This record gives sequence, C-alpha cells and structure tokens, in this order.
Amino acid sequence: ISAIAFAPHAYKIFWVPLIDLGPHRKLWYLLCSLATAALLASAAMVHDPGKHVALLTVLLTASQAAAATSSAALDALMATCCRDEDKGRAGGWYMAGNVGGTGILGAAAIWLGEHYSATAAGAFTAGVVILSTLPALTLVEPRDRLQAGSVVAAIRVRLRNIGRDLWSTIRTREGITGLIIVASPVGCGALTNLFSGMAPAYNAPSQTVELVSGVGGGVIGALGSILGGYLADRINRRVAYAVSGGITAVCAFAMALAPMTATTYTWGSLSYAFANGISYAAFAGLVLEMVSHGAAVTTKYTLFTAISNQAILYCTWLDGRASNRFGVRGSVAFDGILTVAGIGLLGLMLLLSRKKQA
Repeated sequence: ISAIAFAPHAYKIFWVPLIDLGPHRKLWYLLCSLATAALLASAAMVHDPGKHVALLTVLLTASQAAAATSSAALDALMATCCRDEDKGRAGGWYMAGNVGGTGILGAAAIWLGEHYSATAAGAFTAGVVILSTLPALTLVEPRDRLQAGSVVAAIRVRLRNIGRDLWSTIRTREGITGLIIVASPVGCGALTNLFSGMAPAYNAPSQTVELVSGVGGGVIGALGSILGGYLADRINRRVAYAVSGGITAVCAFAMALAPMTATTYTWGSLSYAFANGISYAAFAGLVLEMVSHGAAVTTKYTLFTAISNQAILYCTWLDGRASNRFGVRGSVAFDGILTVAGIGLLGLMLLLSRKKQA
C-alpha cells in the first residue's frame, strides 16, 4: 500500500508541466492542497481498512498525487515570488516543514490514532494542511500574459516557451553543472533511511529508535534546515551545499569511530539529521536560484528534485551494500567517503562555473 501510495512523488515529473501551462500556480497550490486534506480525512474514515484495502489504496494514492502536485506548485511559487537574496531562507523553512513535518506531525497523528481514533488523526492532519495553506492567499504571483488569438494558440505558444526555457537551462554550463551537482552524493543523507535497521548493532532500545526517527529527529532536522537556509543566503549557494556535505561527512566519520553503544546511536543519528537538514536547505536554495526565471519554473525544479531523489536511492543502496560487506560501522564510514567524493565533484563544478563567469 505504501509503495503504491507514494509512487506519485516519483512520477510527478510527467504531469507537473501542466502547472507551467496554466492557470496560475497559486490556484494549483490551493486546490491541490485542499484536495490533499479532503483525501487524507476520507482515508482515515475508512471503516475496518483491512477489509477495504483497494479503497484505502486508492484514497491514499490520490492524496499523495494531490500532495505531490501542490508541492510542485509551491516550489514554483517560492522561485518566482521570493527575492533572490531570500531564496536560501525560503528553502530552509520549506525543508524545515518537510523534514520536521514527517517526524513531528507523523508522531502526532499516530498518538491521536492510538488514544482517540483514526478519524481524529485524519481530521487533525487535514486541518494542519488547510491552515498551512491559507497564507498563500496573500501571495502576489507574477503573471506571464500571452498575446494569442485563441485558447489553442495560447497553449501552443506556452508549450513552445516551456520547451525553450527548459532546454536553455539544461544546455548552459550553469545548468549542466547544476544537474551534476544534484546527482552527486553530497547532500543525500542516505543513512537516515538505514538508521532504524542499524539500531540492534548499537543495542539501542525501541524507545530510542522512535525518538530518533520521530519527534527528536524531526525537530533537530528542522533546526538544521533553518540554519542551512540562512547560511545559503550569506555565501555562494554552491559553496553552502559543499559545506553542508562536509558537516554530514564529519558526523558520519565521528559515528563510525565511536563505540557501538546506544549513546553513540542517539547522538550520531541526531547530529546526522541536523547536518542533513542543513544540506536539504542549501539544496533548495541552490535550485531556487537556478530555476527562478522563465516559463518552465515548475518543470525545472521538479527535474532537479527528481534527479536528487535518484541520488538518494543509489546512495542508500550503496550504503546498504557496504553494510552487508563491512558491517554497520563500515556502512557509516562508507557514507562519509561517498560524501567526500561528491564534495570533490562539486568543487570541480564550482571551478567550471566560475571560469565561465570570468
């Protein structure tokens, strides 16, 4: 059920160009957010879900398709409505909601479901979605007016502009180096996908695992994201991304060298989550800077995030393979080595970009 329900996040690149086609991105965001809230509440109201698996799967998949679309629209709104000097902070707060929301709101929904009912948990989650959507009503979105004789002609012109903008971004040196940067293992934070499975090797009790992967990790990751956003507004954003990767590698190496105890698991996981929050914010600021102009803003941002998600997948796979071969300590160390290699690649891309500017 989970694999099917979250599939829209992997495949949204195939339909989010419609957001660039029109109407306004703010309208897409508002409508899809409301649809997300309604579908989450509906899924929580399914009585005896074990006997209605097909219905539950449909509702959850539809909710995640709506959420993925609203997220893409929000990416474009940040890129077009924020000043260039504020894009790092915008990305930082955005990733704070992303990282923190997964742990904090997930834990809150589970608690409500256990102590009250699934319906209460669904209503709470839907309410949070609606309330967090309302500030978008105040946004003034730049409008790109097309002078065309008919709706069909306007769509044709718009599609041509989207294609040209996407190609012009990809073919430039800055665009190519940007794609290579987000495909590198610098800010993946792949160990966050493996920490729960590593807990037995550190003799970490289940309560510790719940804290690290839930509220504790969410709060620490959110704080790291906010810090990373402010960092990305004060130095070159590619440099900020490299710095965040360096902090992540230091956390991994320190955890690899420390004793295999529950204490190490706790501070190691939380410090890694903090560094990963910084990386996510620096990534968001970097991408917002690269895609903020043109007709294909939504499509370009989604393309960069899709490639970065592939990097997270292959880094998680490589870390897992290292664990099978060298054990948990070797897997943590290998993650640091991957990150250092990615930083070297990022440094090369930075030199190429600066050479072009000179």
